[in-house]
Amino acid sequence: MIKKSIIIAIVLIAAYETVVRLCNVKWDTSQNDKSANIISAQNFIYNRSNQQTAVDTLIIGSSMSRKLVTEALGKNYYNLAFNGWSAYDGLELLKLTKRKPACLLIETNVVGNQSLSEAVSGSLSPVSFYSNKIFTSFQLQNQPVGLVVGGIKEALKAKIEAMKLQKRQDTGLYNMNIANEKKVQQNPLHDSVYNNRFTVLKTLVEGFKKQGIPVLFFELPVDAALMNTATAEKNRAYFRKYFPESEYKYIAMPNENNYIYSDGIHLSIASAAEYSQYLKDKIKQ
Repeated sequence: MIKKSIIIAIVLIAAYETVVRLCNVKWDTSQNDKSANIISAQNFIYNRSNQQTAVDTLIIGSSMSRKLVTEALGKNYYNLAFNGWSAYDGLELLKLTKRKPACLLIETNVVGNQSLSEAVSGSLSPVSFYSNKIFTSFQLQNQPVGLVVGGIKEALKAKIEAMKLQKRQDTGLYNMNIANEKKVQQNPLHDSVYNNRFTVLKTLVEGFKKQGIPVLFFELPVDAALMNTATAEKNRAYFRKYFPESEYKYIAMPNENNYIYSDGIHLSIASAAEYSQYLKDKIKQ
């Protein structure tokens, strides 16, 4: 009986693995921000080769950078930004994988906790790494529930985008979001927290710089009401304190802020594409 059960399990796994490989699902199978982050990290770990990374400009940052359109930026751009996390997470993941990209494009808007998710670091353990590399069906993006949920979201994609657009047109709700966010950002973190976080960040960035990897910093635009909050100003000051402009290149903000934001912080789809083109032009200069 046990032998029969094992054989059936092996057959089912092999069959599902075959289906996953043949179907090559393109839609987003994440169910929330955390799963989206883990899927992104696993894609980089398991499905992006060292050779591909060697010619990539990696985008490192938060959910704000995740909105950037890599197709608009051009060939060999790879987005390693995460929802609700910051540049630290992408840099730490890159360090753990021991890969060497062609360039690092690091967002300065968010300075988060210096603690990589265990789900991400665990994906690099020998057991997880080799099993997920061999069996793509083991990867989080290919789990049955995610495939079903993702398929439903893909089928309703047009309706979901229409709902988001309608929500954005509610100026009362939008202005309330701006007011709440502005209130939060008027109370920046203590200097001791900033110094601790930037000390860790500096160690990571300098480690890549010593390998000869070019580093570019950029700040994404936000709603005009949030551009010069106490937190925004403090972020800028600390970045230039730990990464002086005499040693690092900063991409200037657009002269005009005519972009549309979904919530005051994240660019809309159209504006994300527009800003991505701006970023591309500035990088070439």
